[in-house]
Amino acid sequence: MADSADQRRHARIEASLVCNVATATDMFEAVVASLSKRGAGIIGPPGAAAEGDTVTLMLERTEGLVTVSLAGTVVHKEERDQRGLYDVDFEPLPPDDEAQLVLLLQLLAAGSGQGRRAHPRVATRVEVVCRTDDIFRGWVSDLSRGGLSVKCVRDVAVGKPIDVSFGVKGLKGLVEVKGEVMSSQPVEGGFRVGVRFIPLSVDDQAQVNRALDLLLDIALPAAQIVEEEEP
Repeated sequence: MADSADQRRHARIEASLVCNVATATDMFEAVVASLSKRGAGIIGPPGAAAEGDTVTLMLERTEGLVTVSLAGTVVHKEERDQRGLYDVDFEPLPPDDEAQLVLLLQLLAAGSGQGRRAHPRVATRVEVVCRTDDIFRGWVSDLSRGGLSVKCVRDVAVGKPIDVSFGVKGLKGLVEVKGEVMSSQPVEGGFRVGVRFIPLSVDDQAQVNRALDLLLDIALPAAQIVEEEEP
């Protein structure tokens, strides 16, 4: 969608959830392509809603295990390939609806990714240190349980081993993983380097999983995160 991950308060996880969307005058079917605790990117018919419109997304997952209605405002729209792409910011949710949304995010995070991906990607923006033949910095643009992509100024060769480390606010210690470069594509300002993790230890995988949960702002046991200090 149009706004970048670093402009959002909460990271979004990729999804493919069919939903009904109600406007002030009509209703249409759409697909939720990305979701966070504070918003969603949806794909629907072109012209079905306009920027500034109030809409309600009605979502259901796993045969009624999650059923939630999310009211929000269309903050951006565009048309592409005869489809409407809509960015929706949610209004503050009642506690019961927020709990249902958290459960839905947890189910998505524990499920499979889109297409042939084993794990869903979480769009985010986190500074990262990479080590190949030398050391350079970049930004994680998406993260999953099995890999990540980094935007950087280096064109790293496919097949090259790479070490990656980064921190996430609230997480004890760094995420430190080893991987293999699977792709390197030119993008504006540099390259997008796709990395697949080599099999991780139990502790390293748990650290990746905790980082994802923190980015999505879904509950973790207090012992696993750093408590915020009082100002």
